[in-house]
Amino acid sequence: MATLVLFGSFILFMVLSVPVAFALGLSSVLTLVATDKIPLNFIAQGMFTTVDNYALMAVPLFIFAGIIMEYGGLSRRLIDLAKSFVGHHVGGLAGVTILSCTVFAALSGSGPATVAAIGGIMVPAMVNEHYEKGFSAGIVASAGTLGIIIPPSIPLIIYGITTNTSIGDLFIAGVVPGLLIAIALWVISYGISKKNHYGGAATHVTWRDRWTYLNNAKWTLIMPMVVLGGIYGGVFTPTEAAGVAVAYSAILSLFYREIKWTDTIDIFKRTTLISGIILIIIATASTYGRILTIERIPAKIAEFLVSLPVGSWVILSVIVLLLVFIGMFMETIAAIILLAPILLPVVTELGMHPVHFGIVMILAAEIGFLTPPVGDNLNVASAISGLSLEKVAKSTLPFTITLILLLFIFTFADPLIMFLPDVIGGTGEHG
Repeated sequence: MATLVLFGSFILFMVLSVPVAFALGLSSVLTLVATDKIPLNFIAQGMFTTVDNYALMAVPLFIFAGIIMEYGGLSRRLIDLAKSFVGHHVGGLAGVTILSCTVFAALSGSGPATVAAIGGIMVPAMVNEHYEKGFSAGIVASAGTLGIIIPPSIPLIIYGITTNTSIGDLFIAGVVPGLLIAIALWVISYGISKKNHYGGAATHVTWRDRWTYLNNAKWTLIMPMVVLGGIYGGVFTPTEAAGVAVAYSAILSLFYREIKWTDTIDIFKRTTLISGIILIIIATASTYGRILTIERIPAKIAEFLVSLPVGSWVILSVIVLLLVFIGMFMETIAAIILLAPILLPVVTELGMHPVHFGIVMILAAEIGFLTPPVGDNLNVASAISGLSLEKVAKSTLPFTITLILLLFIFTFADPLIMFLPDVIGGTGEHG
């Protein structure tokens, strides 16, 4: 009865286009009312307990840092530097976009934030250089997915908190797949650019000019080393690192003198709005997840999957496809909180490390950023370019297929993900 109400009401609310945070909360309330097993104050207590978490402070802080950097001119300096090295090649501006997103991802921790910060500059620049607008929007949306895999990553923090997995280990495990994805996106973009004769006409930049751009961006480039080096060196926890990122980005933005005092209202407003949305989803999704646990649904699913008379690779393939499918319809953080406790016992029974599975979940979420109807990156790229979401989605198709292929490779090629955590040993910190 409880399972039927819990899943049935949630699906109904989603069909009615109720925001996922409210759909999760309302279905939880209906389940408790229908079963009368647990008092309703369980929901209020559970939501408060979930957000009253020290490690969770890293989420609004990294969001705050990313928005400060966007207003402070840090993204523009990264783009100028990248353009000086690869902008004159075939597909050079597409390469600049990917390279800039890769570096900015190590500063912001968010996919949509990366698309907004880099896309606002690069889409008009590519269009001016006669790149097709759809391709320009598609490459920005695709490269923006790096924001949630290259550390620091907000979804990785949520996964670490939900599963009690070392956030430091998750961060270091995201480095290799993140860089390999960036290379794969560049290869695809180069092929498309060469076929359509995009780029290659820009003036070659001298090494003196490159040194100037490097000098202008040097303090921005040092920031990931300070934040991530502090975590892996045991100087501070991921949560404290988020505070360091805010302080560093604020000081640097004031030093560059590009941020205006009138911008502070917008910065705080955007930080509060984005953080509030994420925290509401976390609170309601965790309550929904607690009811699932009480009803032993995760345990039953785990027992069923493990008992199937098929090879472990078949079960893992089904799980990966399930994650991709759900990512098309559900917000990333809600999906992590709901599915990680259900699927983690299954994959660990099959021999997959929790850190490895965390990276696989985030890689599947990357694909969700590029697929309708949710497609956060698609929505941002659509708003920036003025194209319809459908046209942007069509332009991202070659990159989406590439990400799906890489997802399966990373799922079964354990060393690609676990090599660095095994060598460095992680921090063992969860906050």
